[in-house]
Amino acid sequence: ACNGLYCNEGWAELLGHMSPYGYANFGIAFGLGFSVVGAAWGIWLTGSSLVGAAVKAPRIRSKNLISVIFCEATAIYGVIMAIILANKIKQPEDPSAQLGENW
Repeated sequence: ACNGLYCNEGWAELLGHMSPYGYANFGIAFGLGFSVVGAAWGIWLTGSSLVGAAVKAPRIRSKNLISVIFCEATAIYGVIMAIILANKIKQPEDPSAQLGENW
């Protein structure tokens, strides 16, 4: 067992001693990441379906691009929300609201 100052005792210690600003930044990062991964997954599914449909009926090639555009819009909305939320994270002006030195 490690009883030193820099001993990692697991996830409970890590998450219990993390700054609230760290939680806010992790939330923004996860939101941005999931929106981009979701959009990429949607583009992958709809893109492969569109290629299969274009092989069977070449005349309807450009009409189905709206589904890919909606998937891209999901990623763009995620980026916009991440920028807005990142700008809202500010240090408090009241000195009593500051975190202690042990953070």
